Formats: sequence, C-alpha cells, structure tokens
Amino acid sequence: MKKILTFSLIILSFLFSQQFHIAKAENNPIYYAKITSTGIYLCSNPDENSAIFEIPYSYFVKVEYSVDDYYKVSYLDIDGYVKKDKVSLMNGTPKIPYFNGTFEIFVPYSLYQSPSQNSAEIFRLTSTDIKIEYYGKINGEQVMSDNNVWYYCCATANGEKHYGYIFSGVTDLLTEPVINTETFDIVSEEILTSPTSLSTGTKIMLIISISVPSALILYFLIKPSKIMQITKSKKQKKKENRKIHHGDYFEFDERDL
Repeated sequence: MKKILTFSLIILSFLFSQQFHIAKAENNPIYYAKITSTGIYLCSNPDENSAIFEIPYSYFVKVEYSVDDYYKVSYLDIDGYVKKDKVSLMNGTPKIPYFNGTFEIFVPYSLYQSPSQNSAEIFRLTSTDIKIEYYGKINGEQVMSDNNVWYYCCATANGEKHYGYIFSGVTDLLTEPVINTETFDIVSEEILTSPTSLSTGTKIMLIISISVPSALILYFLIKPSKIMQITKSKKQKKKENRKIHHGDYFEFDERDL
C-alpha cells in the first residue's frame, strides 16, 4: 500500500514539473532592458537597499517579468531586480548584452560574502595569476583611506565557481569597459508575460496531470476499507449458509465448506 502511494506521489511531482517547464517555454519572447545611466544597481530583492552591484553603464539586463516598481532580471548568471524607471525596456536582442570584464590580484586575498573584511570569507585566492570575472562594483568598507570600492566577481578554481566581493585596492588589469552603442525600439512593460500566466492548453494539461494521480491516490486510500467490508460480508454470509435447519436439528451445507 505504501509503495503504491509513494509511486503515485512521484508521478504527481514529475508531471507537475513537466507542466511547469512547458508553461515556461510558452512565455513571450525574451526582452532586454538597457542601462542608460551610471549608478543603476542589480538588487537581490525588489528593494534598493539590497543592491548587489552597480551594473556597467550602456549594457543590458535580460528581463523576465514585472514586479511592482521593479523588473525581475538576470545579468550574466546572476538573478535580481532593477528599478523600472532607471532602465529602458527594448524590443531586440543585443549581440553583446553584458560587459565581459576580467581582472587579476597582485597579492593573495579572499572573496567575501559582503563588501567588508568583517563578513564571511567565501574563498581564499592564493594565486596572483588567476583571472577573475568582473560583474560590477559597489561601495563598501573603506579598507584604505581613499578607497571603499569593492568588486562583485566570480573566481573559478579547479572547475568550481566562487562568487563574492573583493576589495578593488588589491586588483589590477581590469578590462577597460567599452561603451555599448546597441539600441532598439523602446517598448511598454505591458508586453511582458505575467509569471503566473499560462495558455489555455497548458492549463488543461496541468489540471489533467494533477487530477489523474490525485484520483489514483484517493482510490488506493479508499479501496482497502471497501475490500475489508466486502470480505467481512462474504464471510458472514458464508457462515450463515453453512447450517441448514431440519426440524429440530441443523445440517451443514457441504457446498459452502
């Protein structure tokens, strides 16, 4: 019984995940928003107090959907949010949407969880030869008297990626950013598909995929009690039929034995 229920739940989970992927594939075409000025930050939440880093000027973020005053976006492989009124939603796919910058360190240093040496250490960079991917900058702890700039970056070591902040004062040879002149027609945010919007076909498939396994689970939950009732009824009837009354004595019916 437990195996049947477990198997049914597995089917339900699998079909639900498949419908989620189908729904995602049926969304509108991908749109990008251009960073039209400096000081625009990618945030971890739809709140400017959760800034991760300043997105390089003139480049793009990939837009997924709208959330109040923000767009849910991604920059390179980092998900986040940007304020709507600080970017331009465009109808087109840029050839170079992101700034592909790298830099090196000239002394061993650590990647930190926040732009501060007092935050958790994520990874220790001991080699000064490793090139590190640059995502953007942000003001943080003032390590030197005239410098409080930190870089959000990704360091790859032994095939594993490590994301975090590094103080700009220990870095060198940052790729010189080039202004991205690509531009497209500006469009309204109304063209974006809601994250919960599904087509009629997808809704039907989703309902069927959830209903069938649910019905199986309900069936197997109810079935044992019904079987027991039927079996009990048959046994009782069988016992009643075993004896045949003949005047002042009873005779067993051998056909039911």
